[in-house]
Amino acid sequence: MRVLVAGSGGQLGLELAELLPARGHEVVALSRGDFDITDAGSVDRVFGEHGPEVVINAAAFTNVDRCETETEAAYAVNALGPRNLARVCERRGASLLHVSTNYVFDGVQGRPYEPFDAARPISAYGRTKLAGEEHVMRLTNRWTVVRTAGVYGRGHNFVRTMLKVAAGRDVLKVKDDEFVSPTYALDLAEGIAGIIEGEGYGLYHLTNAGSCSWYEFTREIFRLAGVGTELIPIPGSEYPLPAARPANGVLSALGSPTLRLWQEALADYLEREAAAPAADQ
Repeated sequence: MRVLVAGSGGQLGLELAELLPARGHEVVALSRGDFDITDAGSVDRVFGEHGPEVVINAAAFTNVDRCETETEAAYAVNALGPRNLARVCERRGASLLHVSTNYVFDGVQGRPYEPFDAARPISAYGRTKLAGEEHVMRLTNRWTVVRTAGVYGRGHNFVRTMLKVAAGRDVLKVKDDEFVSPTYALDLAEGIAGIIEGEGYGLYHLTNAGSCSWYEFTREIFRLAGVGTELIPIPGSEYPLPAARPANGVLSALGSPTLRLWQEALADYLEREAAAPAADQ
């Protein structure tokens, strides 16, 4: 298939741009500087030039706290961008896979969120991402929405941040009352590749299996990396941020492909990081 990847400079986009050609697909990988999905004219031109059969939208305004003050910019990327892609995909007969987030949920539920649980976002980021989902579902018939959570991979991410911070501290406090399924971008890319190859249209929740608090995630990072910094669990109320986060950010894999356990994926990621040239980190 001829696949266009929007947002190829991000953690997921980087993995898709390498994985899909290895699986025999013709790939056009465009980063934010190459392809402005918020510009309808730009979307038309790119489609006319490349004629993709499938579009994967991995482009997003993902700084959750900045979304609270830069709502117009977040809405443009997270909602209007998917709208532009959906319209052109429908007109040209292409399929669209749009990547979304667990932040469309409020986090108060006592079990993992299933794909068709009611979405009730509690942040500007969540609201703009939900708006993007709705545009995709309403404006094209060949749509797939993949919600994920806690993504890390090449580039800036939680794992690298914790290791960097630990290098300069003897003690570190981390939230222990917000839960998520940390997801390795490489595994996410493999799951997405399987979905588009099977023409599995619809709504999916795709994360590594299992769940943990951010404190538990950090503890495992440090254990695997041999870091001796003392970790102290704290409630989120002790670390206030501009945007609210869902306390329960765990997604159910009901009806979705199953990825390996998050602990296995993290160990693989850290091994790859240790072997990678410094320029790639």
